[in-house]
Amino acid sequence: MQSIRNVPRAAWFVLLHAVLFGLGMSFFDVLFNFFLVSRGFGSELAGILSTTMRVAGLIVGIPVGILIDRYGSRRSLAIAMVFFAATLTWQLYAPSVFWIIVTQFLNGCCAALAMTAIMPLLTATTDDESQRGFIFGLNEASISIGLIGGIIAGWMPSVLAPMMQVDAQSMPAYRSAMLVGVGLFYLSILPILFVRVTEHHEEHARDAEANAGTPQLRRHFLLYGVPNLLMGLGGGAIIPFQSLLLRNQFGLPDQSVGVVISFAELAIGCGALLSGHFLAKRRLRFWVAALRALAGPGVLLILAPWQALAIVGYLWRAFSLGMAVTLSDLQIMRFVKPKQRGVAMSMITIMWSAGWGSASLLSGFVQPVYGFAPLVWFAGTAYLCAGIAAWQIFKDEL
Repeated sequence: MQSIRNVPRAAWFVLLHAVLFGLGMSFFDVLFNFFLVSRGFGSELAGILSTTMRVAGLIVGIPVGILIDRYGSRRSLAIAMVFFAATLTWQLYAPSVFWIIVTQFLNGCCAALAMTAIMPLLTATTDDESQRGFIFGLNEASISIGLIGGIIAGWMPSVLAPMMQVDAQSMPAYRSAMLVGVGLFYLSILPILFVRVTEHHEEHARDAEANAGTPQLRRHFLLYGVPNLLMGLGGGAIIPFQSLLLRNQFGLPDQSVGVVISFAELAIGCGALLSGHFLAKRRLRFWVAALRALAGPGVLLILAPWQALAIVGYLWRAFSLGMAVTLSDLQIMRFVKPKQRGVAMSMITIMWSAGWGSASLLSGFVQPVYGFAPLVWFAGTAYLCAGIAAWQIFKDEL
């Protein structure tokens, strides 16, 4: 309780934004692939779209980091969310595959700016270095609000369909449900407008970390992104298609798919909160590496012949990565000076996007021929290698 009371007011506004963003995102996590299927498209397009979004992140990654460092993370995040919600709306009404892909590229540009800006902004709102692990955990834990959003999203088409006099698995029903998510994205902009980061905060953070940024880190941001590249490969192989995986592999109806994805988001949130509170000050290098590697066995359990065990593996992966991502963000922020954080996060995001984009593109073409089994093995191996890479790369700094 004492840790919660010590969280600065400005940080709470950023966390409220993250909650609303996670709630809106859960609608797209559950429904977007079903929306594509309802329009007559296959998993190939889902893979192309996931890759397109990550390619956009690769292209704008460095300019985004420079933009954030120059004009501020708060302003950058607000602008990103306005355009992100607008392009998603456009995408839901896109008349052809060409325009769906174009809007997905724009989504990727906006998402890259938003994802890169939020951690420097959250860091700037926090004077106390000892509090940052807990606050970073709260930020990642905010995604657990998807427990509510995912369940609502799974049921929303069946609720809206009778009002529209259409089938619950029709394109208009899915689109109307996702527009609710778009509204939540717009709503998430409001808390950002109340965030005030004063010069005192910036100077205090700069003084507190004057000796934190090592020359090696400044010269080798790409090297520090290698574990994220491997994480992107593992996630990109299966996560863009998780709703199809749960429906086809386990035979779950849409409502149950929403519930399982929601519990995965809850597992991510619980893992993030626990790691930020209990592990942030203890053997950071060890925990970042171990938790990434432990996601591998969890993924492989998805292939278990028993549905319950397979779902446990799916949730195990989410819990492990929720813990790992929080500690990884703290690890990077601790060793990067304030004026370098935008570029540092953008480089790491670029590496993750490269892995995710290439794996999701490959996955979209592998699934129809070979199913999900080889992709699950690939993902498990990538997570294990990510843990090994994190242990080796950070050995001189932590």
